This record gives sequence, structure tokens and C-alpha cells, in this order.
Amino acid sequence: MNDDNVRQRIIEAGRDRFYAMGFSKVTMDELVGELGISKKTMYKYFPSKDDLIDAITEWQMIRALGRVKEIVNSPDDFIEKIHNLWSFVGETYSRMSKQYHDDMRRFRPDLWKRIEEFRNEHLIENATKLVDEGIKRGVFREDVNKEILVLLYVSAVQAIICPEVLVQHSFSAEEAFKTILRVIFDGILTDDAREDYRRKCTVEKSEVRTT
Repeated sequence: MNDDNVRQRIIEAGRDRFYAMGFSKVTMDELVGELGISKKTMYKYFPSKDDLIDAITEWQMIRALGRVKEIVNSPDDFIEKIHNLWSFVGETYSRMSKQYHDDMRRFRPDLWKRIEEFRNEHLIENATKLVDEGIKRGVFREDVNKEILVLLYVSAVQAIICPEVLVQHSFSAEEAFKTILRVIFDGILTDDAREDYRRKCTVEKSEVRTT
């Protein structure tokens, strides 16, 4: 396995562990054991846990930015495009546990500030722009306050689709996403757009049943 593959394996394992358990509760020794590599190999790529979390954050930002551009520039129809972007925003917010959020604010406030700035600039801003476009297209109701709408969605995702909540309930993260989006879209879409969106959801359900 080449150097790039080993480095990438460490980054992905570290991300999964940190996001689920928090930055402070995961040790480099635990990651070494999970990956089946030597300490020497680990410290060759990442001399400290701070170096690792820096690399994870940079990697995640690059991936997220690429995905946002892909969605925004896609040939999909408008409703599908905004549905995909909002789903991606929700997935991004939901992956990180409360423990991770708390740890980053406490132990790496510099990095947490970067993460928040990135979210606001690339995720929230693009989601808000698509709401503006939707109003102009007549897809969304004109009386919708876009700032409140986006905050409502993000708050719902953070409160419901997180590891701490999901383990206490029988629904999956995917089911929660779809329900939150369906409730919000039902409230903000114009009558014609709402019917179109419901038809798409019905078709999607039928396709799932037949596969």
C-alpha cells in the first residue's frame, strides 16, 4: 500500500472516531490498533492528534466544496437540485456528535472557527441562494423568511439526526432526513410545486419497493 493510501486510511478512520466519540476521548494508540499499523507509521504521517484533526478538516472541506459545486452546477431540475443540496447540508451537520462539537470548541477553537466560517460561506449561503432562486421561479412562497427557514432546517437536523438521538429511536438517519425535508418543503413550496414534489416522492417510494 502506497503512502497516499495509508495516509488516507488514517484520515478516514480518525474522522469516523472523532466525529462519533469526540476529539478528546480518542487516542492515537486506539487508532493505531484499529488500523493495524505501527506507531512509527502513524507518527510518520501525523506527529500529533492536532496534526491529524487539521488534515481531516482540510480533507472534509475540499470534499464538501466539490460536492456543493457538483450539485449547484448539475443539470437536475430545480426542485431536485435544492433537495440534493439541502440533503447534503443535513448530512454534513448530522455526522458530528455533540461531544465532537463541544470538544472542538474547547480544545481547538481556532479550527472550529474555520469550520463554522466554511459552513456559513459554502453550505448555508448556497442553500439560501437556492431559496432566493426558488422564490423568483415561483417554486417557493414569497412570504417565506429565508434566514429563518435555513436556521429551522439546520436546527432540526442537529437536534434529531445525531448519534445521541438516533441510538434511542428506531428510525434511521435517512428516514429522519426525508421526513424533515418533506415537512419543510410542504410548507414552503407553492401549490403547483408541492404537487410536483409529492409526485417525485411517490415515485421514489415505488422504486424502493420494487428493488
